[in-house]
Amino acid sequence: MLGVDVNLSGVWRWHPVLGWTQRPGTGYEYRVDGELVRVQFNSRGFRDVEHETAKPPGVKRIVLVGDSFCEALQVNLEDTFFHVLQRRLNEASRDGSRWEVVNLGVGDFGTAQELLALRQYGLAYSPDLVLCQVFPLNDIGNNSLALATLYRSANDGYRPYFVLEDGGLRPASAQSLGGALRCWLASFRLLERTLLAVRERLARFDPAADEAARRRRLERLGFPPLEPLLYTFVPEPEQIAPVRDGWRVTERCLEEMARLCASRGIPFGAVVIPYDAMVGPRWAEFAAQQPPPAMDPAYPERRLAALFDRLGVPHVAMRPVFEARLDEYLPCRDGHLGLSGHRLTAATLHECLATAGLVPPP
Repeated sequence: MLGVDVNLSGVWRWHPVLGWTQRPGTGYEYRVDGELVRVQFNSRGFRDVEHETAKPPGVKRIVLVGDSFCEALQVNLEDTFFHVLQRRLNEASRDGSRWEVVNLGVGDFGTAQELLALRQYGLAYSPDLVLCQVFPLNDIGNNSLALATLYRSANDGYRPYFVLEDGGLRPASAQSLGGALRCWLASFRLLERTLLAVRERLARFDPAADEAARRRRLERLGFPPLEPLLYTFVPEPEQIAPVRDGWRVTERCLEEMARLCASRGIPFGAVVIPYDAMVGPRWAEFAAQQPPPAMDPAYPERRLAALFDRLGVPHVAMRPVFEARLDEYLPCRDGHLGLSGHRLTAATLHECLATAGLVPPP
């Protein structure tokens, strides 16, 4: 009643539909690899400039949904792949149209949240094209209700999930009662956040003990030694059931995005950005340190490509591009794209979309 709100962290705020967004209208500065990065969030809690909901005359819009690779806290806004893509499209425009990319990506989002963001905000912007950025590592597990609280994300209790039911998606939550109380009682959110802050502070004193406790939970639940996160790279016959379910929910969410766009006559496309350990010579050493079963770094891209081909969705997988141009791709920043990685992604995405006839060619 008093409009009290509670932040989940210094930058994240609870959201009743999406689970969380960035804190609307806030910002900060920090240094990454010696470079000053300015971070600003708009009034809806996304890392972007302000956008009027009604599309101005002469403007063509792309709505982008994704996770921390769209949030891109490691570079300045003008250096993000979606802003570089926007500049490239405006330079290539031949009919006087002005292109505008609306970013709805938030760190730690799963595909379920990206679908909800498209429904809640994206379609209202009257997009001429919708893009989904996929990160085939924690994205898959973030869509598995069975893995809630087991993935190292403190946000899982707030995360909205879907489960498959009768061929469709049924909303679910890891904390049904807690989710209801959050919606109605600011006092509950305040108490919950206070207790979580205490727990986080205690965990900082001995992070190894906190991780050991998580591993013991996994063992008690019968999970194999390989980290559940890495089962994303294990072909389906050898996947554990929660990851198998996560893959199926992920695919169903992407299908729903494509269907939702098609029902409105909006083209839908996708870009798959790899885990940095998958690119270059690091993978062999990384994989050799893991227990069985064997991982296949190309498996996620193959599976997603098969899905997108079946749906008729133009898509690009960035891993082969980064492999072929490793000197440009590196260095990464904090496990995310560096400046060159963003530029390569924008250029490759531009070519892919132009080949599909959705944007002007470079």
